[in-house]
Amino acid sequence: MANDNDFGEDGVLFADGLPFFLDHDLQVPDSGMLYLQTTLEVGEDDKVTIQKPFWEIIQFVLDNAESEYGELYDIASELTREANKLRDLAQTIEVSDEVVADLFDADYDPTA
Repeated sequence: MANDNDFGEDGVLFADGLPFFLDHDLQVPDSGMLYLQTTLEVGEDDKVTIQKPFWEIIQFVLDNAESEYGELYDIASELTREANKLRDLAQTIEVSDEVVADLFDADYDPTA
């Protein structure tokens, strides 16, 4: 968590100001289910990683949606926008791999 891209702690606990750091990642294991993986680091020694199925997060939003449907549209739009960014990068990487394979006259198998 503490790396060159950190801008300091994500927050502090207690009056003494015990710093904590949060890192988030998206994981899709062999099961094919999307997980939000959150790592919480408190101070310099204590670290815990939690994996939460993404569908549970969405279900929580759905279960707690109030009559304000505009927020649901906003959330859906943001998820779509971020999904498009992921697809664009995946396509760029795939095309780059194809170009390198062509350059070396090698077979390209995206499933390998």
